[in-house]
Amino acid sequence: MYSPCRRIVRADVPPAFRVRGINAPLLLCWPNAALGSGADYGVDFSGLLDRGERVVAAEAQCSGASIAWVSLFGPVVALWTQWSASGPQQVMISVRTSFDVTLDTSVSIVVRPAPSLITPAVPAYAPNAFLLGAAIVPDASGNPLIFG
Repeated sequence: MYSPCRRIVRADVPPAFRVRGINAPLLLCWPNAALGSGADYGVDFSGLLDRGERVVAAEAQCSGASIAWVSLFGPVVALWTQWSASGPQQVMISVRTSFDVTLDTSVSIVVRPAPSLITPAVPAYAPNAFLLGAAIVPDASGNPLIFG
């Protein structure tokens, strides 16, 4: 069974770093990547959810990358990204919760101009997509239904 990668950042400030009276902007960053490389990345929204609330839908956008899939693993939004432009990149992630709340965050990454030594094959579907043999079971919006 697939579990999300280790490149997961929290969408909130951990309690140990909170200072009373200071509301500093949250800067989320993934580790640097090479041009043309691809991997799964994640954002953990658990610190922003109320009791009984869960993430029900997610979208991700980035002009300097190809996003193969976006999937949910509990409160973690995971996505497979292949970097097509070098330099600082910004990935915008938006989620909708079961309480019909929209949470938006952006994550930065620096893509080095040196090309990746190994170019990974881009997966067609998220690893938790619901497949029946070769057939994909879609959800209401036409995306693969996922276990999450």
